[in-house]
Amino acid sequence: MAKSFDNTVQNVIKKIILLVFGSGVISNALYIYGLAYYEGYIERLGFEYIFFPIKWEDSILWAYYASRELGVSTVSFWAKLTAPMIILILITAYFIARLWMIINADSKTPKKKVLNFKVAKWLYRKKIKYPRIFKLIYPPVKWLLIMEQSIWAFIASYFVLIVLFFVPLFIFIWVYFPILGVNYGESIGEKRYQQFQKALCSNESDYWNKCVEFINDVNDKSTIPKRVYGRVIVRNGNLIGILTDSGPITMTMPKSIYHKTEIKVESE
Repeated sequence: MAKSFDNTVQNVIKKIILLVFGSGVISNALYIYGLAYYEGYIERLGFEYIFFPIKWEDSILWAYYASRELGVSTVSFWAKLTAPMIILILITAYFIARLWMIINADSKTPKKKVLNFKVAKWLYRKKIKYPRIFKLIYPPVKWLLIMEQSIWAFIASYFVLIVLFFVPLFIFIWVYFPILGVNYGESIGEKRYQQFQKALCSNESDYWNKCVEFINDVNDKSTIPKRVYGRVIVRNGNLIGILTDSGPITMTMPKSIYHKTEIKVESE
């Protein structure tokens, strides 16, 4: 019984993997998450996504950025672990492995099979009593209800699997997964914004000044500042988003630009 249950679980897992990877859900989920992460990231920095959209094929790169930030957080977590916590994790993992081995050992013990011949005897009596009808009806019934390749086996194994697993997974990826990406992008954008508040143009490890100066060449000088100085965050064609000391600014680039990167001046 335990062995058949293990085989059933393995078959279900194989079918789930086939559905997930064969349908392209994973790849589309990465694109969706990258797009949502990018939207949450730039909007938390003060820029509208409608001004700075990205192509669908570029969103996979932002999914990588999101995974990289998650990896950095994970490494930071493990770096903060003390020796007693590491020992506790190793001991817990050891006992879980031992428990798993004991359960598998118990499931592999041979058990006596109990066969029920009531159905077989009933079919045999019907075959003797109604040979022609039995010969006509039994083959299709056997194909539908007994053979593994029957339509009922397909419905029981694939249709139920799709309804109970694949459809909820599909809804989660297309509805809730983008929300998770936006929230994570906003959290990383908040972290970056706090860093830029402390050091807008350069970090402690930077050698060059990252801020850029733009000189306004528009005739209307009353509403548009003559000089814009800050850190370029995002760009879409001739439209750029700059983070300045006074906040985020969305503007068009001037017709001509000259920029010489300056060496960061160390503050004493």
